Amino acid sequence: MIYSFPEEDRDYLTEKLAIIGELAAGMAHEIRNPLTSIRGFLQLLQSKYDPHDAEQEYFNIMLDELDRINNIIKEFLSLSKPSPPQLQIVSFDQLVAEALLLAEQEAIMHEVKLEQHLTPDLPLLCLDPAQIKQVILNLVSNALQAAGPGGKVIITTYLDEDDREIVTTIVDTGPGIAPEQLQLIFEPFYTTKENGTGLGLTLSNRIIAGHGGKIKVKSKVGEGSCFSIHLPVA
Repeated sequence: MIYSFPEEDRDYLTEKLAIIGELAAGMAHEIRNPLTSIRGFLQLLQSKYDPHDAEQEYFNIMLDELDRINNIIKEFLSLSKPSPPQLQIVSFDQLVAEALLLAEQEAIMHEVKLEQHLTPDLPLLCLDPAQIKQVILNLVSNALQAAGPGGKVIITTYLDEDDREIVTTIVDTGPGIAPEQLQLIFEPFYTTKENGTGLGLTLSNRIIAGHGGKIKVKSKVGEGSCFSIHLPVA
């Protein structure tokens, strides 16, 4: 089954995110202040223990969880009140290569083979490199987790001359996505991951839409998934 976010649903999503934005702005400050205090006192307590004490593991877990909460808040705010893209003329080849270099360590950690088929000398694009790199890393990270140990993730880039767009496909050998889930994956807070926030794909979709592009998904249960990023060539 192939799915891309319908144009008619964009206004609905924009309205929903505007409501989330009002809520997020009010909550973020109130939540971050006590988080900062808790983190500071935890680090103070941690410093009173020997670095080799067993308690250090518990402190590290608590600090990591506090950082995870803070990252959720940051994603929440990015989603609801996105920064306008800082457009630059960039080499898409180089941007993808840099993103995949960062993803290689995660691939090793997940015991997944990361395969690349990047087309050289693609046309230059006008985009926000940080935002697009964030999208690529998010989709590759999702694919690595879906593929699991012993699996494979294949990244391919090419120029679609008919549609005048650069396409990046990210294919995994994971379990695939059921049709009823496929139509929900871009919804805020929808996730099938145990520790997921349900914001990554929504934010990625919004970033690509802000660049005049689309994210499409093709998936079949038992046969893996293919996410493709379509960015127009100016």
